[in-house]
Amino acid sequence: QQKYYYLLNYESAQLSAREVLTLIKLLLGNRALCLEELDQIIKSLTTQLVVDEKKLVETFIKNERHHYTPLKHGTSLMDSIWDFSQAIDETKMIKMKYKKANNTIDIYTVYPVGLVFSDFYFYAVSYVKDKDIPYPISFRLDRIQSYELLNEKFKIPYSQRFESGDFRNKINMMYQGELIKFTFRFTGHSVEAVLDKFPVSRVVEEGEGYCIIEAISYEQGLLMWILSQGEWIKLLTPHDLVEKMKLKLNKMIDLYS
Repeated sequence: QQKYYYLLNYESAQLSAREVLTLIKLLLGNRALCLEELDQIIKSLTTQLVVDEKKLVETFIKNERHHYTPLKHGTSLMDSIWDFSQAIDETKMIKMKYKKANNTIDIYTVYPVGLVFSDFYFYAVSYVKDKDIPYPISFRLDRIQSYELLNEKFKIPYSQRFESGDFRNKINMMYQGELIKFTFRFTGHSVEAVLDKFPVSRVVEEGEGYCIIEAISYEQGLLMWILSQGEWIKLLTPHDLVEKMKLKLNKMIDLYS
């Protein structure tokens, strides 16, 4: 009657319409993919649905897809995501040409140890060969102009192993630097949102209209995040980080004097 064939007892092996809609909404919201790749994934997801469900999902997303605005770099990423993931799995070095934020271009040979998505962008987290840097650097995937997977393999000491889940819990804005424990006084409205921002965190004191939170994060991203919170946050410890924050604030004041 509905003019299509379907498999009985197949539901458990495929995505439901609700799951497909949820995944597409996530893709539309993070804006990480160019239009061609976005449409390719939407087509792959909706193809799994029966005709009526497919039409319904397409109706639900029609307006948001029409107004979808991809990021300015316009770079196709799925091939790079796959290649870097494969290099990580096989511990293979990668030689790449990378365009920095200041538009200068450098050649790097890296040991890729993780691939993460954060704040609109995909990042290849990598140790840099022949650089005396004790922690991995995050390279934006869309800024990699070309790359070559090398046959040469690498080995990272166990003490420097990369754990993407732990890294994600401690990173902010993909700026790294030193990993530190810090405390701050919060007087904003949503403590929950702050605790979600720092998964490794806890409330150590509560009072009327404020709470004090202890958390762990990488220094540079933390400083930038605190600046974005205005008067809702006062950094309390460690002392040297408080001094760095004062220095940044004084430089900002000088801009308006």
